[in-house]
Amino acid sequence: MNWFRQHLAARLLILIFLVAAVPFAAILVYSHLSEERLFNEHFFNEHQERMQQISRDIDTHFAQLYRELGFLAGSVVMDDLIIGDLDRRVSSLLERYKSVYAMQLELLALDVDGRVIAATNNIRTGGLYTRYKAFESGLGHPYPVQADDQTLLLQIPAYNGLGKERIIGYLVMEYSVYNLSRFNVRSATAASVLFNTKNDIVVGDIEPPFGHNSREGVVESDKDIWLVGKASKYLPDWFAGYRIDRSVQQEVLDELNRFLLFILLFGIVAIAAVSYWFSKRIVAPLDALQEQVGEMVHSRNYTPVVTVDRSDEIGQLAMAFNTVASEIQKAIETLQRENFFRLKRLTQMIGLFNRLMRTELESECLKTALSQLSLIAPEYNVRFSRFHDDKEMPSLYVYDFDHDTLKYYGSLIIPSTLEDEEKAFFRAIASMIASRIEQIRAFSRLSRDSKAKSAFISHMSHDLRTPIHAILSQTQYLIGYGKLEPAELERIGGIEHAAEHLLVMINDLLDLARIDSGKFEPALETVEASSLFEIIEDVCNLLSPLAEQKELKMSWSEQIPKGSVVVDKRLFRQIVLNLLSNAIKYTDRGSVSCRLEKNEGNICLLVQDTGRGIEPASITQIFEPFVQSEVNDGSRGSGLGLPLSKRFGKLFGAELQLFSDGIGNGTVARLCFTTL
Repeated sequence: MNWFRQHLAARLLILIFLVAAVPFAAILVYSHLSEERLFNEHFFNEHQERMQQISRDIDTHFAQLYRELGFLAGSVVMDDLIIGDLDRRVSSLLERYKSVYAMQLELLALDVDGRVIAATNNIRTGGLYTRYKAFESGLGHPYPVQADDQTLLLQIPAYNGLGKERIIGYLVMEYSVYNLSRFNVRSATAASVLFNTKNDIVVGDIEPPFGHNSREGVVESDKDIWLVGKASKYLPDWFAGYRIDRSVQQEVLDELNRFLLFILLFGIVAIAAVSYWFSKRIVAPLDALQEQVGEMVHSRNYTPVVTVDRSDEIGQLAMAFNTVASEIQKAIETLQRENFFRLKRLTQMIGLFNRLMRTELESECLKTALSQLSLIAPEYNVRFSRFHDDKEMPSLYVYDFDHDTLKYYGSLIIPSTLEDEEKAFFRAIASMIASRIEQIRAFSRLSRDSKAKSAFISHMSHDLRTPIHAILSQTQYLIGYGKLEPAELERIGGIEHAAEHLLVMINDLLDLARIDSGKFEPALETVEASSLFEIIEDVCNLLSPLAEQKELKMSWSEQIPKGSVVVDKRLFRQIVLNLLSNAIKYTDRGSVSCRLEKNEGNICLLVQDTGRGIEPASITQIFEPFVQSEVNDGSRGSGLGLPLSKRFGKLFGAELQLFSDGIGNGTVARLCFTTL
């Protein structure tokens, strides 16, 4: 016992062995005791998933069959059912699709009275369908009907070519139950079978030992395990039985037990060897070394002071620690110098950047940069040159907006003997100068273009409004003259309408220009949703005559959601007017509706029509000025209504979106506010 107390190696040997061996042995014992339960869970889960896959495959199979039948039923060829398929187009179509299925089935087309109009077997045409009773019992069911022991009926109505307004017949598939055998599993260790609980039909190579009236669950015997479950949602009376061979399960368990025993023996030997090896190398007290190292860390003086009068591993450790401490001390001193220099350069770069951002001319930018560099690094005598061939010099490349490319602007001339870090510093300075010059050029160009656009729109509006007002006054005079024929009055009315349309376009252009230039200030106010409804009702009453002229049904819901929003009432009225005008303009028949509702907590305006619709790919483009729908008709406008409405909405924080399923499917416009 005294020897055990005095030798650290012995204590380390026992300690390391226990720390490693006890958890290892405990894990192996637990694995051995739980292996059968864990393996069974994994085993059952794996085969349960395979059985469920059978059900999913059958579901997919019948869903595909119903889609194919729906496609056939929707064919315009089915209109021949009304006239009895005189030209055999329906029969040819059914025969062609039967050849594609490559299964035991027959396709028949029945009229509404159950008479066979066309079939893949011509002998069956002309008379009442022989399985009409089973067919009639399955009308309206979303799953196949069991006609007899060998046949399932899949049926779907066929409508006339003008839409789903009138049933003109039925498309029926006589599906052999033996087609289901393709879904059965056949292997050395597992197999499956499908069976019907009502008429004892079995599809498969094996016979369930528990009778066909069994329900879902697990049935076990000495040799087999059976998993029983519903075959498919399309086959409510059918079940799938999945047989698993128990011998395979036991064989795997025996092999796992042998492997765990081998791991246990090998692990104990390995842990004992490793414990002995470690205990022989950590055998000396470390208190003295720990005390001196602690003092070094506490004082943060990494000068080598650790002294251990030993020649073994601890002595070598002390020598190595002294070497590491010396290197750490040198690294800290070097890092401090480098950090100070880098911090200094960073501060200088920030100061130079702030001064460059205050310059407004290119020459002023260069002059400021060079004057600051002469203060930052006077010893380098930094200069600027427009032409320099040395690629090592920091170069300035500035974007040329006229030619859409980067062009060489000049170089900073610095000593070629500088270190890489200093060269990187001056390259960063060159990039800052080039970026600021680009900003100055871009701002100058933008300011010039903005002034030119504003001047152009202002002159255009003045030059156009004067003759347009003259045209309007003359046409109004002629209309009130009272001595013109109806045909002449109609032509003058067309001139007046065109002039008013031009005047609206000019006003829209001016509004668009004021919004783009930031000079359009909205009159924002917080209002209840009821105030929005009053505006909607007023606009709907205003536009109702236009809808009545096109015989459109125009409606607006009086259900008002609760909540307050921030809005410019004048701009909101214009948005409603634009959206409803567009809906009426592009709707030839049907209806136009308008309502307020809540969407994800926000109050939204919805304008919906049954008009011509928009291709989804064109919805983003249609919000650009002067871009219109690709529908070519006589109702095309200026292309400014939707862009203006979207920008008006943004002025008071509302988002305008369009939704459409394509040409012919109508359009929904939604304007959502941020509810307070």
